[in-house]
Amino acid sequence: MDSQSADSDELARTWDERPEIIRAFIEIRPQYEHLCSEIDYILRKRMNDHNIEFSTITSRAKTLKSFTEKLSRKQYDEPLKNVTDLAGVRLVYLYKSDRPDIEKIIEAEFEVIEMVDKVEEQEVDKFGYGALHYLVNLGRKSSGARYDDLKGLICEIQVRTVLQDAWAIIDHHLSYKHESDVPKVLKRKLNSLSGLFETADDQFDRVRKEQEEYRQTIKSTLNSRSKFLEQETNLDTFTEFLKWKFPKKKSARDNRHLSRILSLALSFDYDKLSELNKLLKRTQKARAAMRAERSVLFAASEVARAMALEHKSYRESETWVEPTRKLFAKYDHLLSE
Repeated sequence: MDSQSADSDELARTWDERPEIIRAFIEIRPQYEHLCSEIDYILRKRMNDHNIEFSTITSRAKTLKSFTEKLSRKQYDEPLKNVTDLAGVRLVYLYKSDRPDIEKIIEAEFEVIEMVDKVEEQEVDKFGYGALHYLVNLGRKSSGARYDDLKGLICEIQVRTVLQDAWAIIDHHLSYKHESDVPKVLKRKLNSLSGLFETADDQFDRVRKEQEEYRQTIKSTLNSRSKFLEQETNLDTFTEFLKWKFPKKKSARDNRHLSRILSLALSFDYDKLSELNKLLKRTQKARAAMRAERSVLFAASEVARAMALEHKSYRESETWVEPTRKLFAKYDHLLSE
């Protein structure tokens, strides 16, 4: 019997034995979908408000298939009350050190029924790399007619780092829940990997801390123009350079735009900020004349124009629209040595 036939038989059996549960589930499921959407929105907004970086926030209401599977595995007196993951939201974030702030957000925004730390409470006979699980109701902040049907409904929120999420995905496919399930030939490797994932999470935190320290060091050199301009050109120094050189402009359209212009600068051997600064000085008059006819929104675009003025191959590339190419030709006589 294939899995699809087994699922159909399971659903048919549940329908025969407990039709009122199936009807009730189908009737209430749209409310759980709405609950998922609301909690997803609240978490996404609050994470952005607090500048906490995250990878993904996903949500789902339990399907009828999944619901009947759970009923077949466990006996519930009141399934719609006893099954606590009819609505589920998963928040995957980047850095372990952000977890306390994420906990504060969840505990401030929702009414917490239960919180389980799967890392701290990992049993001795289990391996792996757990996460943080909450059972919540909408909190007092969520009031009004749109929430009337959602009050009292439970949502499960899983909070994981990117590496915890990766481990959970691999663990699910391996299907080993206890060490006793694992063949001896694999046990050592899996336990080592579990430890490596946890260590990697710690190291990512350390890298972020060192990155912040490096950025502060760069900013401190702004007091000495010569020291600042002698910095190597990389994403962090380039960002500070653009802020310093064009304080009234946004640095770039987005991170992808910023990285693309940086890569181009490095390909032309502007490997120190001093070289970029000289480039901007040489092209200053030409860029000013171009701006008078065709404005520039972003600081990175000013650097791109400067490079196009100085490098004919880039100027003639498909990067530029024809009107801008004509402006390069019109004003390149204004370049200074």
